[in-house]
Amino acid sequence: MIIRDQLLGAAEAALQHGEWDAAVSHCRSALALSPGRDGAAQAMLGISLLQLEHYADAITALEQAAGMDKRNPHWLGHLAQAYATAGRLDEAHKTYQRASRLAPRHWPYTQNAALVLIQQGKTAEAETVLRALSRRHPDEPDIQLNFGNVLLELGRPAEAETVLRTALKLAPEDAQILQSLGSAQHRQSRFEEACTSYRACIHLEPRAPAPRLNLVSALIDSGRNAEAEAECLALLELAPTLPDAHRFLAAARGFRGDTAGALRAFSRAAELAPESASDIRNLGGALAECGRLQASLRQLARAEQLTPDDSALRQLRSAIDLAQGRLSDGWQHYRVRPAFIGFSAAHPALHLLQSLPEDINGCRITLWPEQGIGDELFFLRHADQLRNRGAIVSVRASAKIAAFVARSAIADDVVIHDAARPAAEGLQMLCGDLPGALSATAACPCPDLPSTPVNTLRDYAAWIRVYWPQAAPPLRIPPLNDALARAQEILQAAGPGPHVGITWRGGIAAREQRGDHWVLEKSVPLAELGAALREAPGTLLSLQRHPLPDETAALSAAAGRTIVDLSALNEDLETLLALLALIDDYVGVSNTNMHLRAACGRPARVLVPNPAEWRWMQGGEASPWFPGFRIYRQTLDGRWSPTLAQLVADLAAPHHRLS
Repeated sequence: MIIRDQLLGAAEAALQHGEWDAAVSHCRSALALSPGRDGAAQAMLGISLLQLEHYADAITALEQAAGMDKRNPHWLGHLAQAYATAGRLDEAHKTYQRASRLAPRHWPYTQNAALVLIQQGKTAEAETVLRALSRRHPDEPDIQLNFGNVLLELGRPAEAETVLRTALKLAPEDAQILQSLGSAQHRQSRFEEACTSYRACIHLEPRAPAPRLNLVSALIDSGRNAEAEAECLALLELAPTLPDAHRFLAAARGFRGDTAGALRAFSRAAELAPESASDIRNLGGALAECGRLQASLRQLARAEQLTPDDSALRQLRSAIDLAQGRLSDGWQHYRVRPAFIGFSAAHPALHLLQSLPEDINGCRITLWPEQGIGDELFFLRHADQLRNRGAIVSVRASAKIAAFVARSAIADDVVIHDAARPAAEGLQMLCGDLPGALSATAACPCPDLPSTPVNTLRDYAAWIRVYWPQAAPPLRIPPLNDALARAQEILQAAGPGPHVGITWRGGIAAREQRGDHWVLEKSVPLAELGAALREAPGTLLSLQRHPLPDETAALSAAAGRTIVDLSALNEDLETLLALLALIDDYVGVSNTNMHLRAACGRPARVLVPNPAEWRWMQGGEASPWFPGFRIYRQTLDGRWSPTLAQLVADLAAPHHRLS
């Protein structure tokens, strides 16, 4: 017995010092003295094997120990841990419950049972257990932390934040609590507070990658991409082979317009995670944005092999195909866009179609809006093709543009979408599905191009049915006479011609985005744009929707001249449409005003950031969707200076005047 006790004492000492192999050896020697009858030695052997990750052997030893003493909660707790680490979750949960019943004051057994429920996907049950536990032990920060985390899992960040703040009062130097608190703030779109919490966590654990990655994510979400890039580079100094760090670096660079830099980071992430379909997909997208189409399609084919039903991959393929002019392919992939998925889920009774019967003569087709009003105007250009085939077309238009759609004469019936009126009988379709539905049934206008799979890109087979067909022209919306008169008065008061309209931002600013799907923000630096406009002739007019405080003044300072602020006209679209029809030139990023300018039959100069929207195509100075528009593209390394220099020359040269 003395030797046995000495061996177990040596095993326990070895466990305390992390000498797992030595502990196993001492336990086996003790068991050799009394084989099959020493529960303590079996339990310590199981605990030692558990530390070595020999789960099967650990479970065998701990089961034998628990069989010798069925009322030992300590041994049951370790057995439950072994079950959990081996993935035997149901047994782990039941064993933790047994241990908790034997030692009801020892709350970690109950907490661990709840954590196993979370692993089983039974998060609501775990919440009930942890809520009761937090009430019984209000001064235990670990319980409050796990309770807060389960509320985060359930998508209730505000409640989680309240619980986590309680935990932080109990343990103000706990890095895990700070990180979870940052996540709760982050999910409520309180990015600055989230950054503060993440930075406090990093201060406590400077080498931990998770809080640094969370910080980068919050910085990107708040539009602070330069800071995000710097934080990624600092993290890569600590962990150069961490794929997540390269992914976030690529995202930060991409949002800054540094497409070439994003490609390098995406390439490294895919190299470090060669079986990650999302990394391969991201690499394929970056290659396409850099104009390396063949390499892009090969990477996307690899990603598709790994995840054949990936909707994000199809969305990316849609953008690439449309930007390259492979319209039929692109429209088919466009069907899985988030707008369709979300709208269908919100309106299941509509039974939305994405294809059309071969014969639609006499059919009533109701077109529903999606995304922004600019997209609505863009896609409704295809509606007259339905009427040409004999369909009766009803449009549910957004309130701001319902009158425009009615004047465009592309529909038999136009109603305001928000009006409390049921959908008309007949077929129902989102306007964004129009071009795909029409191209699927249209004859190929290019007889020299085959309509079967062809190996056009060496080793990548693609369906090519229509390549560069005649794009549907923009809607034509005549301005109202009284609006033209008002616009003429505004221009006379603004200053002498030529009159040049200007916008510098489109989409949704990063700090304002709240949805699950990122919407591209398009913007041009005010200082560079102002410098480019310094020598432009005539009067410059700001048509920017919702300019930030001092933006117009900053642009005026950069241009060295007064920019007349007409931004309020964005709330009076009839007058804005008339003004866009009258002004001599228009310079801006892609936004609703560009669609209205096209609807007037007037040209514009479009400033296209990286990555470009598919409607502005992969490259070149023109887009088939906007005849007469001149495109000025940000360079792949994120610079605006070369293309703005061209803009300066074009604005100054009379022979480059758009017409």
